[in-house]
Amino acid sequence: MNLTTNLSRYTAPFARGSFPDRLPRLLVLIVAALCLLSLPVQAAEEPEEIYLRIFEVIQQADQLSAQGQAEQALARYQQAQTRLLNFQTTNLNFNPKMIAYRLSDVSAKSSALSAKLNPSAEARTTNPGTAGSTPSGAATFGPSRVKLITAGAEPRKALRLHPAAGDKQSLEMTMKMAMDMKMGEIQTPVKMPIMKMVMDVTVKSVSPQGDIGYEMVMSDASVADDPDVLPQVADAMKASFASMKGMTGTGVTTSRGVSKAADIKVPAGADPQMKQAMEQMKESFSRISTAFPEEPVGLGAKWEAKTQIKSQGITIDQVSTYELALVDGERINAKTALTQSAANQKIQNPSMPTVKLDLTKMTGTGSGETTVDLGKIMPLASTMEMHSNLSMGMNMGGQKQTMDMKMDLNVSLESK
Repeated sequence: MNLTTNLSRYTAPFARGSFPDRLPRLLVLIVAALCLLSLPVQAAEEPEEIYLRIFEVIQQADQLSAQGQAEQALARYQQAQTRLLNFQTTNLNFNPKMIAYRLSDVSAKSSALSAKLNPSAEARTTNPGTAGSTPSGAATFGPSRVKLITAGAEPRKALRLHPAAGDKQSLEMTMKMAMDMKMGEIQTPVKMPIMKMVMDVTVKSVSPQGDIGYEMVMSDASVADDPDVLPQVADAMKASFASMKGMTGTGVTTSRGVSKAADIKVPAGADPQMKQAMEQMKESFSRISTAFPEEPVGLGAKWEAKTQIKSQGITIDQVSTYELALVDGERINAKTALTQSAANQKIQNPSMPTVKLDLTKMTGTGSGETTVDLGKIMPLASTMEMHSNLSMGMNMGGQKQTMDMKMDLNVSLESK
């Protein structure tokens, strides 16, 4: 699994999710950083010697694959990929075309074996659903349980979305992220370039019961240049984001912002990694709007939404608390506080079948605000600042590692 694949797969949830209750799919994103974390430290050797040992691992993988030992071969290919990425980062001038070819070749072989070992992932990709019905194969997630804490001051009103069929919105999302990772005694700060995405949303239908069918199109996705970011990371992310342009999705949400269905159109000929990324993006579609309470509320009202996120083999409990800070006709503003936690658990990521993970600690806190026009399906503006801590053990290719991570995430959304 190469770096481009990992970044594409795990930044995908942010590409479609823009609101405080689903911005921080942070644990999934952190696990994506395993590709960076698991890079072994190279000894002070000549580059030629290091490369030859990596090539021997690739040859071992080829032999195992030819003998029908797919799982063992995949472990070797993944080991070779991580070593190649580390080698590429520390030896920028060592035959870059050959290293790029080896990375591409190993990635293709890993993809083929992953698809062979995990046919269910292939079967989960489906045709896009139509608005107003539950799409076939749409991802399922724990429902948001919304509880009113205090109703707020009079006058009060029921918060309900009521866009009209044919309404359009264009939204620009900007995301900044930085991580600090420690493996053993080695501490490595990782900075990501600023990411920007533009999504065009069209309301396709509104039922008498208030269910809203919508369509989303990723019209642009880009990564800003940043001299402080490793060129390999920036190039990989740029390639991944470029492939996201033109992606489409459909979904249905209630007038209270509770998702009923979501689906993504998988591009023709997409490889298994891209299909897995599509499954991830379905999660974001399923969280298309902030969930409002059933009861009428006024200024100062507070409510909470609890949900359980299950993604890439990880189960996360999330609580979002809202406080109504502004009511001006159809426009409202809500302050948000968010917490995430995950119990000790063994993680088996379906896209990384040979990597065994033991989550020992995961906590996250965040704050932000959202401005909503009830006549539109998407917010007018939204911000979220998130901080998280995670500890886990990893067994990859027979090598055991322990790691600690800290991550800071800032996301903003603006309706154009």
